[in-house]
This record gives sequence, C-alpha cells and structure tokens, in this order.
Amino acid sequence: MPRATLTSLASPLLSLLIYSVGHGLLTTLLTLRMTEEQVSATLIGMISTAYFTGLMVGSFVNSKLILRVGHIRAYAAYASMLCSLALLFGMFVAPESWMLLRLLGGFATGGLLVVIESWIMVSSPVSIRGRVMALYMVLFYAAMILGQLLLKRLDIMSLLPFAVAALACSLSVLPLALAKVNIQHLERHEKLPFWSLVRLTPTAVFSCFISGLILSVAYGLLPFFYAKVGLELSQIADMMAYLILGGMCLQYPLGRLSDRYDRRLVLMCLFAAVLAVSVAFILFDSEAGSALTSILTLMFGGVIFAVYPISLSQACDELNPSQVIAANQGLLLCYSLGAMSGPLLAPLFIQALGPDGMFVYFASMSVLSLLFLTWRRLVRAPVPIEEHVAFSTSTPNTPIMAELDPRADALPQMPHDQAQEYYQRP
Repeated sequence: MPRATLTSLASPLLSLLIYSVGHGLLTTLLTLRMTEEQVSATLIGMISTAYFTGLMVGSFVNSKLILRVGHIRAYAAYASMLCSLALLFGMFVAPESWMLLRLLGGFATGGLLVVIESWIMVSSPVSIRGRVMALYMVLFYAAMILGQLLLKRLDIMSLLPFAVAALACSLSVLPLALAKVNIQHLERHEKLPFWSLVRLTPTAVFSCFISGLILSVAYGLLPFFYAKVGLELSQIADMMAYLILGGMCLQYPLGRLSDRYDRRLVLMCLFAAVLAVSVAFILFDSEAGSALTSILTLMFGGVIFAVYPISLSQACDELNPSQVIAANQGLLLCYSLGAMSGPLLAPLFIQALGPDGMFVYFASMSVLSLLFLTWRRLVRAPVPIEEHVAFSTSTPNTPIMAELDPRADALPQMPHDQAQEYYQRP
C-alpha cells in the first residue's frame, strides 16, 4: 500500500479505532444495565429499534451536513453529541427516556461513520479498496471486542463505564482534528428503484433483510439472554467478544467459499448453521457448559456476520457494474429495515417462551430463510461460477461502503442482450 495512502488513511482509521472501543462498550452496557434494572425485553427491544432507526436516518441524510461544514467539523459535532449522550445515559437512568437518547445516538453514529468512510473512500485508490475495506472491518470489529473486554473491569451500576464510553468519543476527534488532509466532496450516484432491485436480485434483498432481523437482536438482546440464564458480567462480556470475534474471523473464509459455489447454497448452509446453533442453545444449559457456550457463540457470530456481505456478493453477480453502488445502498436500506424490526419481534418470543424464546426467534428466521432460498433455487438458475465476482468483506454501516466496494469498478460488463435475457427471469 503506497505510503501517501497510508498517511491519509491513518487519521480516519485511528479515529474509528478509538470510537469503536467506546461504541462496543456502550452497546452491551446499556442492555446489561437495563437488565439489572429489571426492564422488560420489550422495552429493551424498543430502545434497540430506536438506535437502528436513528442509524439509518443518520447514514442516509447526514451527507448534506458534511458537504456544508466539512468532514472534520461534522465529525467533531457528532462526536460531541455522542459524548454528551453517553454521559446522560449514566446520569439519568430512566429507560423510558433512553429511547430518545438512543435514537439521537444512532443518528449521530450514522453521521460519524459517514465522515470516516467517505474520508477513507476519497483517500483510497480503486486498486487497493478491497484491502482497505478488509482493514476497516478488522479494526472496527477488533475495537468492538476490546470494548467488551473493557466492560469486565468496570462497575455497570456506576457512572464510570458511561464516562469511559464518553471519553472514547471525545478522544476520537483528535486524529482527524490534527490531520493535514484536504478531502474531496462526496459524489452523488443515480438511484435504483426498490422494486427494480427486488426484481433483479430477490435473494440479496431478502437475505439482507433477514440479516438485519438477526444481527440487531444479537447486538441488542443477546446480553439480556446471557444475564437471564445466570452468566456473570465477565462471562457475558466474554460471550459478546466471542460473538464479534467469530464474525471477524469467519466472514472472509465463508465469503471465499461462496466464490466457488452457488452463493444461494452457501447462504442456505449459513442459515442451517444458525438453526443448528439455536437448537443447541435451547437444548443445553448455557450456564453449566461455559466452554460449549463459548464455542456456540463463536460459531453463531461467524455465520450471522457473513450473511450480509455474501448477500452483497450475490447482488454483484446479478447486476451490471453501473448498478452496484445504488443496489448496495438499497440493500443497506433493506438491512436497516430488518434491524429496526428485529428488536420488536424477538421480545414476543421471549415473553411467550422465556429467555430461550430468543433462540426460537433465530431458528424461526432461519427456517423462513431456508424455505425462501430453496424456492429461489427452483425458479432461477444460479449465476455461473466463472461469472462470480470475487467476494469482498463489508460491514452494514453506511451507504459510503457501497462506494468503497471495488466490485463497482472491477465488474466485467455483461453484454446488453445477455443482461436483458437474464433480468427477465423470475
């Protein structure tokens, strides 16, 4: 990687690393604190939905503010807002009001990530964007893991962990504020109507939506499950670290596997694995078998984090290069809608079946996905393996990641008549 590129990327990546430590800490902390305060799973789910709602809005609309005031000023504003919100969570422990705070936090997080990802995008030559995306993902997930481990050293019933999260938000401003880099303006790209996206790549649309349904519940309610089955704080932090570690380590190998086989078949295997792990959690005592719980959590994270990027790859296989950016942004919207819905649906299963109801929910989503993917394999032939576009890692954060995707520039152009014939299939 060229030295000049590394220099320009150092500031946003370091800011991402610092911020993500606090983000990972706060995400699990809020769920555990609400569990200690005997807050219902339904209210915890609603607060989680508020966050993903704000994240979606912030990811898609904050580019206008960034264009007006510049990257560094916008980042400072979002980080200041997140710092204040983290302190307010600790100062006013009133879960009913946390819904508004979490909504605002999601909005600011979306804007903050747009700043970082757009900075990375304009600083990265097309030829190395695949490596840059992989580095981004590793740093993001590694920092999230560090946040979980940091939680083990803090008293969640005090203001201190909230102050640490606020400190991370505040300190993350420094690398960007001290950088001497001129950032280009964000580019605008044509949109792809939603129903056209559904027609062109229904498997990717559905799988991204299901990914949101599952991942949002894993982030927002899995600590609740571990607490209810009797795990201690340090054990819960370890489990959440294993979850993210599994996603970080297995996403690329599973993605590369999808390059060699029909991606829909690989997605079916992933959902079958989610189903198997969910059944294992229901059948076995999660507290008694801590080693087994750790292994299952690692596997669970590995498969659920891989669904979204493999779904994007499926879309890239079925689309023309000119449609990739708009389609990926549409798929992020599908993911976001799922992420907003999941924390509202899962508590219904928990209310009816107890803590194990969460994994009944995961199993139900997996069965639904398996049925849909089986149907799709029956009605549409797979994309030939030789036409597969190489897998690229991705995180469902903001629309800017779609512009960072090297496949938008590397895809071979499909002949017009062949494309028309392909798109007319069911």
